[in-house]
Amino acid sequence: MGVEIVRLRSDELSELGEFLKRAYPNDRKWTPAYLNWYFLQNPNTDQGRPPVWVVKSEQKIVGQVATIPVELKVGENATKAAWILEFILLPEFRGQGLGKRLVQEVGKVYPTMITLGINEASTRVFASLGWRALGGVHRYHRMLFAGSAAKKGGLIGGALDLISLPLRMFLAKSQRSSKWEVRRDATIGPELIEFWNRASRQWPAAVRRTPEYLTWQFLRQPGKKFEMIKIYERQTAVGYAVLFFRRGGTAGRPPKAAISDLAYDEKDPDEVIDALLEAALQTAVERRAGSVVTDVLDTRVEAGLRRHGFWRIEKSPRFMASSTDFPELLYRPENWYLTRADSDVSIFEEPNIGEA
Repeated sequence: MGVEIVRLRSDELSELGEFLKRAYPNDRKWTPAYLNWYFLQNPNTDQGRPPVWVVKSEQKIVGQVATIPVELKVGENATKAAWILEFILLPEFRGQGLGKRLVQEVGKVYPTMITLGINEASTRVFASLGWRALGGVHRYHRMLFAGSAAKKGGLIGGALDLISLPLRMFLAKSQRSSKWEVRRDATIGPELIEFWNRASRQWPAAVRRTPEYLTWQFLRQPGKKFEMIKIYERQTAVGYAVLFFRRGGTAGRPPKAAISDLAYDEKDPDEVIDALLEAALQTAVERRAGSVVTDVLDTRVEAGLRRHGFWRIEKSPRFMASSTDFPELLYRPENWYLTRADSDVSIFEEPNIGEA
């Protein structure tokens, strides 16, 4: 009685914010600036129509499914798709089939939907709707400064850093080819369009990295600073990596850094991957970061991570997909190129600039 499912209106963002504060009481990110960025500024969002579907009871929001609209490369085609994020109902409204109805409403607009890092309850809902489980996006970890990772200073932190010194010895001598030029800057220009068009030919399925989408995700996200490393060959961009350094460590030493995104050209791919990982690790060592983590589903990048001392963590974000348009191609995990930027992990990182 009195329950309806509708697409959120842009003038209801403040009401949504109040619901999210209630649903996630320990999460402080639901500010007006964040909600506006998240739901209205994404270049793939229909203007003025937040990509959010809500359950209302007596005109109050009691549940939601939020999405990130993306342009998906599928073989030689391009299609609109949606990442399913924050899928939640208040406890008293669970077990009534409302979660299924929410996802079905999204499917009416986006025939292809994908999700990462979901919990057991959400997994059951998606499975009941015929979504395909595709394993996980693989998580890798590399320890650098044990003192920083433990957020310890003084003698204890110094001792831990000394013990972990062998873990940093691999960086003593660079193996990078002289033909690569490494640039560290946060500009996202049109040269990346040509780069992405070449690079994406390697992957049957991938979210398109347009300059507009990368700018939205990595340059405009409130409260966060991402850093970009680019690799050039004779003024031509052949790869990039995006880094995120957490705050909260001792003496400005981040306890953890993340490689949020990484892409490489189809020419000399292994060499480009090695150059990107080496530059990323060197940057992390300069900052005395405790460790470096990344999520990826790509055999070449994963091989490069192992070459550079990363080890795979057993628990990784789950990956599921639903598509009425391209099921044969999208239901095979080996066809996908995915990174941490394709999940909600980077979006849900705690802010690393502004007020603590």
